[in-house]
Amino acid sequence: MRKQDKVMLWPVYFDRSRTKKEGRRVPKNIAVPNPRLKELHVAAEHLGLKPDVKADAAHPATPWLKTGRLLVRKDKSKTSTLIKVADELVRVRQLEKK
Repeated sequence: MRKQDKVMLWPVYFDRSRTKKEGRRVPKNIAVPNPRLKELHVAAEHLGLKPDVKADAAHPATPWLKTGRLLVRKDKSKTSTLIKVADELVRVRQLEKK
């Protein structure tokens, strides 16, 4: 049974180098190149989404790549949750560079 109050986030959703057809779910202007699961976890924690990490999970479109996934509390909709996490992911990347 699906969890209606949770959203599954895969790193491919935020990958600037991927096309929409390849699985990117956010606009390129807020996507980042090669997002890591740890960065997504930090971004979700900053937003208070209570992330649950499964590091050995593979996205259904690429079962040979074990990129991991996050299960987070849904904000309003999946799209709004994705946008908020993407914005926070950009901030996390900027903090890492400093």
